[in-house]
Amino acid sequence: MTRRFCLIVGVSFFASQASAQFLDAPPTFSSVPAALHPPKSALVTANGIRLHYLDWGGSGDTILLLPGFNDTAHVYDDFAPRFTDRFHVIGLTRRGVGESDKPAGGYDTSTRVEDIRQFLDALSVRKVSLVGHSMAGDELTLFATRYPDRVSKLVYLDAAYDRTPEGYIASLSDPTNEPGMMQRMRMEALGLPEASKIRVEKMPPPDEWARLVAMHRAIFAFRQDYTKVQAPALAFYAVTANEHYPSHWLPKNADESVRTKAEAWWQEKGHALMREPVGKFRREIPHGEVVELDDAKHYVFIGETAADVSAKTREFLLRP
Repeated sequence: MTRRFCLIVGVSFFASQASAQFLDAPPTFSSVPAALHPPKSALVTANGIRLHYLDWGGSGDTILLLPGFNDTAHVYDDFAPRFTDRFHVIGLTRRGVGESDKPAGGYDTSTRVEDIRQFLDALSVRKVSLVGHSMAGDELTLFATRYPDRVSKLVYLDAAYDRTPEGYIASLSDPTNEPGMMQRMRMEALGLPEASKIRVEKMPPPDEWARLVAMHRAIFAFRQDYTKVQAPALAFYAVTANEHYPSHWLPKNADESVRTKAEAWWQEKGHALMREPVGKFRREIPHGEVVELDDAKHYVFIGETAADVSAKTREFLLRP
């Protein structure tokens, strides 16, 4: 479990909240305008709940796109159309997010994987290539391990990380009892003073907060074990080749003391921590492929790296 991932999850959470000032909304690219390929939107009942999905159409083998933390399938509105000439492309919004049902429980990785299986069954889709961003990497790995005969290929979009609660997260006494969990996580990781200024009343309502906490607990409880993955796998990693701390990981208005602390942490631990997930993936999936994207942001399939990521993903999926 790396501190960098703590930051990624924390930033993803706050980016979804109107009160957050930490990160701009994900950019989009439009060389294949989403408006020209509006997806079909529908609900399907699976595992006792209604799940929302998008269908961009297309013919050929099926690609299932799985979004990251607190994102809906619409995060792929510009990415998905790049594949519909050769594939049937669908995207699933997991439980607790968007138009999907929001039950009180069932946010652990095992239950979410069962949601995916029953969703595919409901659509009569037998075999898929799974493409997932961020926390969806847990779902990719477990689904491929549990149902190897149903997976053609796997693509991890900055999603192949082991986030088990060793070290930092384990030191949190009880996240469910602290409404400011993510502020504290972020503040302690880099000592960001502005994190402490967000008032508790700006947090989500209790039921929504409970779902978000449940999802975070699931993220930090799942141990990535790629050793049983049989399908061909491609992993993109947003890394930095720069010897200095990547400035885009900090708030735009971060003061100099914050930047100094960030730089010191990066020089002491950052480079080594960046290499751990890549090494684990290479060791445990010797047949896997890794693409390291220098100075990339977490949403590797959006923005400056989108064209490269989509081209490499397409080439990988089209191989016999």
